[in-house]
Amino acid sequence: VCADPYLAYAKAVSLLFPAQAVVPGRHQTAAVDAKAIIGKETQLGAFCSIGSGAIIGDQVVVAPGCIVGDGVVIGEQSVLHPNVVVYQGCRIGRRAIIHAGVVIGSDGFGMARDKQGWRKIPQVGGVDIGDDVEIGANTTIDRGALEDTVIGHGVKLDNQIQIGHNVHIGAHSAFAGCVGIAGSAIIGRRCTIGGGSVVLGHLEI
Repeated sequence: VCADPYLAYAKAVSLLFPAQAVVPGRHQTAAVDAKAIIGKETQLGAFCSIGSGAIIGDQVVVAPGCIVGDGVVIGEQSVLHPNVVVYQGCRIGRRAIIHAGVVIGSDGFGMARDKQGWRKIPQVGGVDIGDDVEIGANTTIDRGALEDTVIGHGVKLDNQIQIGHNVHIGAHSAFAGCVGIAGSAIIGRRCTIGGGSVVLGHLEI
């Protein structure tokens, strides 16, 4: 008998079905730049790529097909599932779970109109992701235009979510599938956003 059966169930299942243990080692097809720093007891899968100056923490799993760009930092005990792409200069905290097909740090949608059409605005910020964040499959998080896009500690993102450039998401907020957050929106701490919702740019919740 307990006050919160759903929470108790979550704890019980975690005990009965623990996360798969890290199997330290580097697959022979993994491409690791000589200037990358790889922590202890890491698992680097087949055909993954680790760029120059990247820092991979202890007990990190980089599954097959992942691309970790130059200068990326990934905190200890994080897991990147297959085919995750982390562009250059982005940072992921400790104990992150990044599901398959996630793209972190692609260019924000910055365009200026001129007489010929649209001129691309270089996106020179990064993405800064806190500790204990989970990001669902095929979610995309754009890099900032000048400063970073920021995902706070403990944030949980479902599948197929789009986070625009310069967005700030406060700690322990949770978004369900297919949410879209336009550029420069600010979402506070412990917010919950239902599936398919859209937050327009430059708004604050």
